[in-house]
Amino acid sequence: MKNTGNKAPTITDIARLAGVSSITVSRTFTDPDKVKPKTREKILQIAREVEYVPNVFAQNIKTAQSPIIGIVTDDTFNQSYAYVIQELCQHAEAKGYSVMIFTTGGSRESEVKAVNTLVGYKAAGIVLSVINDTPDYDTSHLNMLYHSSTKLIQFDRQFDTTLPAVYVNDERAGELIASVIKQKQYRHVLVIGGQEQSRITRARVRSICDNISAATKITHLYADYRYDDAKEMITAHFAAGDRRYDAIVGVNGAISLAARSVATTWSLTDVDFLSIDDIPHAEAFGFFYPSVVHDYKQWATIVAENLVAAIEGRPWQPRTIINGFLKNAR
Repeated sequence: MKNTGNKAPTITDIARLAGVSSITVSRTFTDPDKVKPKTREKILQIAREVEYVPNVFAQNIKTAQSPIIGIVTDDTFNQSYAYVIQELCQHAEAKGYSVMIFTTGGSRESEVKAVNTLVGYKAAGIVLSVINDTPDYDTSHLNMLYHSSTKLIQFDRQFDTTLPAVYVNDERAGELIASVIKQKQYRHVLVIGGQEQSRITRARVRSICDNISAATKITHLYADYRYDDAKEMITAHFAAGDRRYDAIVGVNGAISLAARSVATTWSLTDVDFLSIDDIPHAEAFGFFYPSVVHDYKQWATIVAENLVAAIEGRPWQPRTIINGFLKNAR
């Protein structure tokens, strides 16, 4: 049903194909909760097939682009996201752009609505950290970005490793953690990741395992990148199995914080903690631990500068990798 003519499909076209009113189609993109799920899915399916790009601006607005930059992230509890939001807001507003922030909280429906809204408002650019970076994640809702003028930069989690992105060198982070494990000669280490098929988790865990001694036993626990969900899964693991580890490694700061919290509840005092990314404000509470740190301000500045340069048609670096460094390794 793909559109083959020169004229872009309209709400009226979608309504005719779906057998509904134009108002129902409009609500599907602007207020989907008011449309019955079956009807909404039918409309979205037709829209994907004809490559419809919604436009919620009034028809008399003729500009190809609005001075809006959107940030769509999974969880602002992650302090790297908080830095990017702060830096991008400052950088964008200094250039005359307004910033719209969406937190999806792990919901694909929220991610769909956020992207639809930004493309509909003809946003100049989007910084996107998808809720799921597994290879099988359904990204059909992002197809409309390819047919719009909105510039995209993936931040941290990537749904497509060929598109513009600013991301961490996961292999290097794993190597650095492995160097601490070897130095400390840990015999049994629990490594806690996000989803098992997550690109980030797989790269970091694989790199740790590839760079440690064969004498070190690694137990894997796949949890979640969000603090509350990770804490629940780690609690279940400790309740059901072995809690005798020399060290516990979290593959991001929120997971590491959750592990520390659960270990405190279980009074696990004879275990060391290692983390990829900082545990937020840990040192303020006297908690010093080996961690792989990434310069969040640098990370955020690169995202902001690259996105604005892309929007303005200036030279920029589509894919940038951030290398970390060890802190408190002694």
